[in-house]
Amino acid sequence: MRALLRALLRFGSPRRLRRTFLWLRETASAIRRRRAEPRLTVAVDVNSFYEPLTGVGWYLQRLLVHLADRDDLRLRLYGQSLVEGDPGAPKPVVELPRGPAIERVVYAAPDGLVIPPWRAHQVLRRLAPLLLAADGNDVLFAPNFLFPRLFLFARGARVAMIHDLGVRKLPWAVRPDSAAALREQLERTLLEADLLLTPSEAVRRELAETGVSPRRVRAIHHGTGVVADAASTPVPAGTPSRYALHVGTVEPRKNVSTLLATWRRLRARRLDPPPLVLCGGFGWKAETLRREIAEATREGWLLHLGYVSADELAALYRSAELVVLPSFYEGFGLPAVEALRAGAPLVASDLPVLREVAGEAALYAPPDRPDLWADRIAALLADGGLREALRNEGFERAALFDWHRTAEETARAFREAL
Repeated sequence: MRALLRALLRFGSPRRLRRTFLWLRETASAIRRRRAEPRLTVAVDVNSFYEPLTGVGWYLQRLLVHLADRDDLRLRLYGQSLVEGDPGAPKPVVELPRGPAIERVVYAAPDGLVIPPWRAHQVLRRLAPLLLAADGNDVLFAPNFLFPRLFLFARGARVAMIHDLGVRKLPWAVRPDSAAALREQLERTLLEADLLLTPSEAVRRELAETGVSPRRVRAIHHGTGVVADAASTPVPAGTPSRYALHVGTVEPRKNVSTLLATWRRLRARRLDPPPLVLCGGFGWKAETLRREIAEATREGWLLHLGYVSADELAALYRSAELVVLPSFYEGFGLPAVEALRAGAPLVASDLPVLREVAGEAALYAPPDRPDLWADRIAALLADGGLREALRNEGFERAALFDWHRTAEETARAFREAL
């Protein structure tokens, strides 16, 4: 701001001064308009849209799509940069949701001001937390655990989504370089938030066990994902005619090692299990698994597809002979819901959250017992009646998870936070 004032005094020609005055007046007018909005205004941190969608990004995208047509909310999207046209600023890599309730808040610095555009962009970047605070939003929503620096001076009611407590429950499965910082920042969120959202009652109970008052926590289930929306698409080339499907990053928490051990047991019993298809990229601490996956691939009973499109993933769910989810920990377990929605029999880790989601529509085994996993899968493969019963139960269970309901409950939580 001091740079702008100096430029006004030293370099401002009448034409540039007039253009700068008009730009400042338009900026102030836009802020006054936002402050006068009669609907409930929610500032939404959309930083997760600046990288390929992961679980958090997918959750936020689905939520906003199903809130976009509401006439009682104004959802203001604030990204990593509030400056439009700045060549050095990051850009969203996915299309932002649109609708009557959606407003993306950005500022642009035209040429012809008393300072060059790059300098104006620099000033806007530095003032971003103050500009957001000036908008006077009723609610500040952090969909990814932490309140961003951009919310620093804003006064709205603070609502945060806590997807899981993996950093506390499974510290060995979190990158050491980020675990300490994440724990500290998460502690700040738990202290600052007026209302905390979780995707399951299981995570809600875990928060209560840490000392967070249950009155400050609302459990709101997610809806379904790619299976609900994607069109009919063939499975990726090279996919076997029959297969068992695992969806998730190859990293410690997802426990792919139990699957590999299970399949070796099944093959040793000469039970002719379907090939195992892994869908998801390699995460951290996966060096040993890379070698084991390569060996299983050479032996002909495993296919690692890596990342696939949403339509291909939906097709994989629909055509799978069964879906396996051996995670050590989950906050919700979207692959479980996807399997149920697609009519694929599910074998899952015996975790409270997965029983909450899948109920009687799945078979369960402890995540650290490949022998029991082999027993469950063998029983499923041998019993067509069991497969059909799980499939029918799964359709009924999946109907409980709906993004319209998620959006309605989230809108109610925003109002409650006030």
